[in-house]
Amino acid sequence: MPHVVVIGGGIGGLSAAHELVDRGFTVDVYEARPDFGGKARSQAHGAAPPGKKPLPGEHGFRFYPRFYKHIIDTMAKIPDGAGFVVDHLQPTSEAALALIDNFTWYKFNRKQVGTPYSLIETLELFFQELDFDAEDISVYVAKLLEYATSCDERREGEYEHMSWWEYLDATSYSEGFAKSQRGIPRMMVAMDPVVGSARTIGTISMQLFADFGATGGHTDRTMGGPTTQMWIDPWIAHLTAKGVGLHLGERCTGLDVAGGKISQVTFSGAGTVTADYYVLAVPLEVAMELITPAMGALDPALERLRLEDVDKLASWMVGIQYFLYEDVPMVRGHLFFPDSPWALTAISQPQFWRKLGLFRKTYGDGSVGGCISVDISEWNTPGKLIPKTAKMCTPDEIAEEVWYQIKSAVNGAGEGGTVLTDDLRHSYHLDTDLDYSGGLPPINTSRLLVHPPGSWQVRPEAGTAIPNLVLASDYVKTHTNLATMEGANEAARRAVNAILERSGSTAGRSEIWPLVENGRIFIAMKALDRLLYKAGRKHLFQIAGIKQGARAAWWIRKISKYSGLDLIDDKIDKTFRPTKIIKAILGRFGITLP
Repeated sequence: MPHVVVIGGGIGGLSAAHELVDRGFTVDVYEARPDFGGKARSQAHGAAPPGKKPLPGEHGFRFYPRFYKHIIDTMAKIPDGAGFVVDHLQPTSEAALALIDNFTWYKFNRKQVGTPYSLIETLELFFQELDFDAEDISVYVAKLLEYATSCDERREGEYEHMSWWEYLDATSYSEGFAKSQRGIPRMMVAMDPVVGSARTIGTISMQLFADFGATGGHTDRTMGGPTTQMWIDPWIAHLTAKGVGLHLGERCTGLDVAGGKISQVTFSGAGTVTADYYVLAVPLEVAMELITPAMGALDPALERLRLEDVDKLASWMVGIQYFLYEDVPMVRGHLFFPDSPWALTAISQPQFWRKLGLFRKTYGDGSVGGCISVDISEWNTPGKLIPKTAKMCTPDEIAEEVWYQIKSAVNGAGEGGTVLTDDLRHSYHLDTDLDYSGGLPPINTSRLLVHPPGSWQVRPEAGTAIPNLVLASDYVKTHTNLATMEGANEAARRAVNAILERSGSTAGRSEIWPLVENGRIFIAMKALDRLLYKAGRKHLFQIAGIKQGARAAWWIRKISKYSGLDLIDDKIDKTFRPTKIIKAILGRFGITLP
């Protein structure tokens, strides 16, 4: 069978190796770091006495929403003990919102919604305790419903070329609501809606809100222990048993071209390596450095990527863990901070790791009983305590600022008074992918694609025009269309399928799943929008003026008159739900959904 060299041992590279070796290929994986797993790997914090493990640092906490399919399928194929890695995923039964400025903190559970307006009802659940203007919420859900009923052609041809901020017309909202809308996408997908494409953020928002509103016992999933221990180590053991060659500390220094294809690859330690096929599975900025003019001459898509400004395409999402003397669960799930300057999201991890034993008996020197893992998604905004951007802060300053923001949100709020105190803190761990050796700002070696408007055209397909080179990383064009482990795994499957096709292999293809958006509910309206788009017309909601109608008080009075809904008296009733508004608006224009 053909020999394949995989350059990069993160999720994309390991996924490609897994799929290839299962189909009989000879595979070697070369990873520059001293550990496999890329951004998903665990990072040891401090030493540990005999019989215990070091405190578990991470690039960030693990988040597995329900719409993930590809990476979950791979986990189900990795044996670990009597079961499989997928068995280590733990459901979260709650989620929570905490505001820094308004002293609001509340938990919410999944609820069953079974109407065509489930998206709206889910948003009511999400915003029900926040003191936002009801008209802002109505406009926002109208815009989301507009996106949900838009056809794929409009999304790619129109929404791909505008930002989510522009699509929402977010500058017309009240200051507090606009602030929250800038924070939520950054927390969930590390994308600034001001610069992220409406198509990407809109599509993933549909998936995430559907996850929160779908039936079932959990809002999402997290890993039931440190990622390397629970996933990467069993994966490496499985690949080793399958015969995959695994090489650590091998940085790729160049790809050579001869005869219209890749002729050889050079590594820092192994030197020159040749193979029948090559899988480039490195982070975006590394790929852009490795693509040469000779490669770009063979593939215009690679040339476009090579010449692109990496700072325009890539952003930061970096994790910090606070190790505590005592466990502070807070909420059984993820905690979101919509108005935090640094777009924070957090989770208290030991409550999900009970199968491994008590945290203090398993990790560190026995004095640590808790761990709060935080993702920092905004690095260019000044902090609240320290008036500097995160990029210009030292690690200690980052730790103090993030701790201050979290305390400001959860202490003294409605879910239990003072939750976090300074005397709880043992130590912190900041992602080691931040390199401070050259001073400030640090170098981030694990940046994420942020999908600015028009970036879909810059991103290459998994199968390049170079016949023996494929790409397996989260910047590749995928259904997932997001820089996540799910996107990297899907890209790897597409890369493997390209190799199977080019090699003439008869092995079964790697399965790929499209995103699903309640198609049965909105199929008729999407079909109508397709006709409107092809005719050069705006979306029906734009034609009908629903956005303006949802905002204007006189329009609400008009709806009240025609629909028979008692929505107002002398002023807007703050208890009304956006569902009533949207239903009434749709009904006024003769729009009904099944």
